[in-house]
Amino acid sequence: MTLTLIAAGALLAGCSGEAEPADPPTGEDALTSETAPTTDAAPTTEAPPDDVVETSSPPDVVETTEVAGPPELPDEATEDSEAGAAAFAEHYLNSLNYSTSTSTPGLLDNLADPDCQTCQNFQELVDSYTSNEHHSDGPVITFDPLEARSTGESMVILASVTQPVPATLDKDGTVVEEGLEPSSFEMAIRLHWVDDGWKILEIQAE
Repeated sequence: MTLTLIAAGALLAGCSGEAEPADPPTGEDALTSETAPTTDAAPTTEAPPDDVVETSSPPDVVETTEVAGPPELPDEATEDSEAGAAAFAEHYLNSLNYSTSTSTPGLLDNLADPDCQTCQNFQELVDSYTSNEHHSDGPVITFDPLEARSTGESMVILASVTQPVPATLDKDGTVVEEGLEPSSFEMAIRLHWVDDGWKILEIQAE
């Protein structure tokens, strides 16, 4: 059976010391907005002057269904600084979301220490999606802007996150597992600088 996003709710729970996070969330209904009634413009048969070229203005918003490519490691994330640690952690979480929503393996490789249990759980989730040709219908975690602080030997990030456990879809877009209601909590990420780069050491739900 697929390691679903319901299980993802426990991925972080396994690393929290005492508090157990609430059950993960299901996908939300798509947001809709009512269109305000419009008044038809008065018809006209007047032709434009000969020296005027009619053009159509480009739309304000361009809709696309194309999936952007995988996240690239930003230059800031390669710096041995608090800002660099925060940028690296954000890259890790963005890579996790891309991996699950596109069923793309390998993006989390080499970003975390082998002893990071939560990171291993995330890897298993991605591997499960890939082997079953499934993917998540959206991100598995959203977060506020990250800030890091040094503890001397490592960097620690305390973040407010939401786990919007979305539905699981097959390769044809058919729902194979419904999502759950979102849950919000505080998350701690610990990183250290090794071999000229950052590694995720630990992820805990507070």
